[in-house]
Amino acid sequence: MVKHRFTVEAYHKAYEAGALPERVELLEGEVYAVSPMGKKHRLYVMHLDRVFQEAFGEEAVVMVQCPLALSADSEPIPDLALLRPPLEAYRERDPGPEDVLLLVEIADTTLVQDRALKLPLYQKAGIPEVWLVNLLEEVLEVYAFPHYAMERHPKGEAVAPRAFPTRPVAWWA
Repeated sequence: MVKHRFTVEAYHKAYEAGALPERVELLEGEVYAVSPMGKKHRLYVMHLDRVFQEAFGEEAVVMVQCPLALSADSEPIPDLALLRPPLEAYRERDPGPEDVLLLVEIADTTLVQDRALKLPLYQKAGIPEVWLVNLLEEVLEVYAFPHYAMERHPKGEAVAPRAFPTRPVAWWA
């Protein structure tokens, strides 16, 4: 079997030409279908969007399910990200890894893929902190640069992003 590897530029051209399905992301040159979102996943996306807007809305830009170009061959679609403000900075350019304060993936059916494929990409890109909301075990897995050693926080334990260490949030819905 022959695989075709994409750059972000070629991936965008293929998408604009209608050669790719609607919900896909590019990881290390390969196109992956984005799994349909279940009810619990949707609930957590909406909950964290609201929590982040209320807690950090003046000091961070909340980005929800938008592509994030990490390198020439990777453009995942994280569930949420806290970006450096101001919002106007992204009028003329897309956010990159240097703009990310916190990135969030919510995982149930994609837990193995998120850990095995996405976390190493985020670490390689220098993303300072990744939260993986593990819906299967109802825990928050926190990974921080440079080592990305997992910290686990049970449902009910508020957690502060490293960018806002004195402001813990209720991450569970």
